[in-house]
Amino acid sequence: MSTASLSLYSGLYFSRIPSYSAELHPDEHRLVGPALQRPSADFVKHSKSGGLSLRLGAQVEGAATPMFAARTPVEGIVEIAKPEGLAVVAVKIEGRIKLHEFAEGGTMTVVLCNESIPLWRKGEDAGPCPSALPFSTLLPMTFVLEDATYPLPPTFAAQLEGIPGFSANVEYTVTAFTSKTKTVVLGIGETTVSTPFIYRPLTRPTPGLQETAEWRAHESTILMRSPGAEDESIMCKLYVPRSHVYCLARPIPFHIAFVGSATLLPTLLAHMLSPTGEAPSMASTSIQVVRQATVSVKTQSVPTAMTMWHIFSIGEGSIHRTGHGAGWAAFSGELNVNSDETVGDFDAGCLWVKDCIVFTVTPTDAVKGPMKNTRIVIPIRLVTNPFEKEPDELYNQEKPDAK
Repeated sequence: MSTASLSLYSGLYFSRIPSYSAELHPDEHRLVGPALQRPSADFVKHSKSGGLSLRLGAQVEGAATPMFAARTPVEGIVEIAKPEGLAVVAVKIEGRIKLHEFAEGGTMTVVLCNESIPLWRKGEDAGPCPSALPFSTLLPMTFVLEDATYPLPPTFAAQLEGIPGFSANVEYTVTAFTSKTKTVVLGIGETTVSTPFIYRPLTRPTPGLQETAEWRAHESTILMRSPGAEDESIMCKLYVPRSHVYCLARPIPFHIAFVGSATLLPTLLAHMLSPTGEAPSMASTSIQVVRQATVSVKTQSVPTAMTMWHIFSIGEGSIHRTGHGAGWAAFSGELNVNSDETVGDFDAGCLWVKDCIVFTVTPTDAVKGPMKNTRIVIPIRLVTNPFEKEPDELYNQEKPDAK
């Protein structure tokens, strides 16, 4: 895939797609509907010695890694087998962006959050150290990088192989530790247990964006090379739901229309589908959800910020013919995002991610073939959750007029 950067689209703003929490804020109250059920299982991690355990609540049963959403407390219990003789018990929450630029070997680390929560201190808290100490804290909603404020990014990983290349990781960890002295030197007398956790801010479309069953058409022109047809063209129209905001777990419906002369359309269709409507072995038409991960690395070895990006497909679409007539042909299908993709776009200053729908028509012979290639790029926003009540009209609405 081409490494040319996908174009930005000023029509989509991060502020229009709010993060939300299943829990009520202090200034909110529930109007209708049953209480939302949070997961009720515990995630437990033990220290190597077995004397210290970190128990995190409100987790999915059997989860390999704990997960928390925005405005959802990181809460749990620190369990101590032998609390006698301890001086300090605490929990630490850390979040970092780690960028590594391969060519120069430069690395860059951005601290997203770094909070220590004392749970018990000898001489400051009454009584002996308990064997179980609960804790609860909220992750910050934002962080600051070079005097600019950004939303806290989700857990994320991306890598571009080669030279130059990069790796980018957004990581969060929670650590419980005990110490027999208030001042820890070289870890002497200290016991720790740590686990990474997934931070996944939940997002959903702003109410009203998709309430009307409307489509938006994106157009491109396919130019011809055939003798005598150099000045002719075929109009390609790709229709997608107007809002451009879609749920990761839901298929994205689309329609495609080709409009041109009755003599040119057969040339195009020969490069698209067989008479049965199936893709030929050398299919030259594709529609994908494409993700671009971009990093801006500035280190001591790379004092001037170096920007690199990695473009990769995170979903494929299936296309089938739905109709044709004199001077037009229509197709429909659905795009499905890969199930292992769990976060949408974000901007963390030194690392940002954006998504697009990319539709391409490429002749089997791009140099001498009867037509030139074309591409339609549509910036979109992927969110973690659909509407509370998703409108059926979105997927069962009347198809747009191909002509």
